[in-house]
Amino acid sequence: MNPIHHASGGIDIWIIILIIGLAVVFLGILIWLISQKTISSDGLTPSERKSLPSEQKEILSIVRQKGKPITQIEIVDMTSGGPEYATEILKEMEDKGLIKRTWNSDKNTYLISSA
Repeated sequence: MNPIHHASGGIDIWIIILIIGLAVVFLGILIWLISQKTISSDGLTPSERKSLPSEQKEILSIVRQKGKPITQIEIVDMTSGGPEYATEILKEMEDKGLIKRTWNSDKNTYLISSA
């Protein structure tokens, strides 16, 4: 009698190894993505901390830590450089999608909130 060989026995182990390898890669990518989104006590993500200029980091941190909209006047008072400089920085941040600026006619200023 001829013994019957099952070819699938060798393939099964490679499928298991492939599944485990894909799971490890998936978990690695997931952990990396989570670490990029982690916000620390200053309200900034690690990528924001690396890529943003110091003035933008300072303003974004103020806005996020406040937790509610803050007036542009308050931001100008908390930062150095004067109203024109702060307005320029805030416009740049709005263009980048970091903040939202909404005109408040009652207070005659913009309300700044996190995007």
